[in-house]
Amino acid sequence: MYIILIPLLLFLITTGFSTRHTGEGQALYDHHCARCHGADGTRGMFGAKNLQKSLLPDTAIALQIRNGKRIMPPFKKKLTPDQIDELSAYIKTLRKPAI
Repeated sequence: MYIILIPLLLFLITTGFSTRHTGEGQALYDHHCARCHGADGTRGMFGAKNLQKSLLPDTAIALQIRNGKRIMPPFKKKLTPDQIDELSAYIKTLRKPAI
């Protein structure tokens, strides 16, 4: 049992527990975020961070979406809490594993 459980746990830890969300999170990202962050999260226009290299935890991602940061506008009045969670989950799927 441990022979299967340990490699599975290591895999989940190294991938950041991310899964490919393609539902509302991707549509929200395409509409609100891709202009500055790029379709794959690497564009960096206007100082936007490379989301493929982000190591922020879920709560920090949601907080930045909610409140904005520097030139990034806040979305707390534009998106529901559930939409922010969906968007946060999708943003995590853009991460590339560290080599």
